[in-house]
Amino acid sequence: EKSEKTHDGSATGEGSRIVKSDGNKKKNKDKKNPYSLKQVYDWKREETEKANMERDAIRKAKEVERARAEAKRKAAKERMLKKTRHGQPVMKYRIEHLLQSLEGSKS
Repeated sequence: EKSEKTHDGSATGEGSRIVKSDGNKKKNKDKKNPYSLKQVYDWKREETEKANMERDAIRKAKEVERARAEAKRKAAKERMLKKTRHGQPVMKYRIEHLLQSLEGSKS
């Protein structure tokens, strides 16, 4: 039988050949996920939908709060701009506003 020398110097028979280990196969095995692509896709999709829903809920809550504050300011402005029939400002609403301001700053 014919023997070949390997690059490390040992002699081998013709039946045994040098087999290079394929590094790509090892990398592919390491990269394999125990979960299917469909499961991973579904999980990521659920996470993004959940994040979007939370963001929308926060946005809607801010819109409601902004609308409530705007309505409150509009009502206060209407009261502050009320005039008597002689053109003088109605002091009742102005005094109420001052009282609320003082009570708010006191607490």
